Amino acid sequence: MKNRQQNLVDLISQAKSAEENGSYFSAAIYYKDALELADKLQDSKSIKLCKNKVVEMNKKSIESGNDFKEHEFQYQLTDEQHKSLVAFLDGILKIKDINKILKIIGQHSDFMPKVRDVQALSEKNMPLTYQFATLTSVSDAGHALRGGSIAGYSWFIQMYDLSQKQIYQLSLGRLMHMLLHSDSTGENLTIEKLTNYFSESKLFTSDQRKIVLVGLNRYLEKDYVSAMHILVPQFESLFLNIAQGFGIQIVSLDKKRDIATRTTTLSEYHLDSDEFKNIFGEDFCQQIKFILFEPMGYKIRHKVAHGEIKVSECNFANTTLILYLYLVLLARIKVKSQKNT
Repeated sequence: MKNRQQNLVDLISQAKSAEENGSYFSAAIYYKDALELADKLQDSKSIKLCKNKVVEMNKKSIESGNDFKEHEFQYQLTDEQHKSLVAFLDGILKIKDINKILKIIGQHSDFMPKVRDVQALSEKNMPLTYQFATLTSVSDAGHALRGGSIAGYSWFIQMYDLSQKQIYQLSLGRLMHMLLHSDSTGENLTIEKLTNYFSESKLFTSDQRKIVLVGLNRYLEKDYVSAMHILVPQFESLFLNIAQGFGIQIVSLDKKRDIATRTTTLSEYHLDSDEFKNIFGEDFCQQIKFILFEPMGYKIRHKVAHGEIKVSECNFANTTLILYLYLVLLARIKVKSQKNT
């Protein structure tokens, strides 16, 4: 115990020294290591110091511009790949039936990253130096992100992020933009058509449908702030209701004052479970997790629920991704639920 306590003192001393020298990134690492040890020792005073210092040092490190860099990746299509992509999108748009188009978008596997493909890619191309480097992932607010110091997982999330962005920019985003703004299809997406498609689904309760339709209206009116704050929590509710319909337990005990019950709050842990993957599929669960919950992903659900989302994040791209999650449920779950009745 004495040795561990001395190690804690030494780590905090190293952190303070790095802080005084302006090495905020190193200071954050030392404070984080000290925080882990203080937690094991149940040293409340050191825990309070270190957790606040981790955030403070990360913020200063970000503000310095010396430690964290943003990198832009570009994916260059070959002529053959470009022709194939154009043919794929044109083939969907030529259908001239908006209901069929929306169903295809929800059903087609090419609009979501394949987990096993991303895993294989990340294992194949992870730099050797990355495996032995001191890693940390930090939010804009300076918080150390869960999983950010684990090389394999951190690299997988980076590769998944690239895959998701590539799919959105090359196909899903382009297709939705063309449906909304192009006259070439002869079947543009309007609020009436989107309302009709959603209204035909049996997945919603009456109240859910009314609220979701307001969110869809805000989306088409380009009021993405309102659309996000309506569609994100309603998706969570819809998803849990569907899970319950397939026999998943969504009632939790609440023991804060006395024994009570409440509806389970959807989390990344549910989406990682075999129970959810067996119903919704591994790829879809991972996509929901990355967009809504993953600390190193978009984390949209957390940001909306806790008032941390920025206006710049309430945009066409992010709202379109949320709409896409609905389209997957509407196109796929209806068929599965019929088979199970």
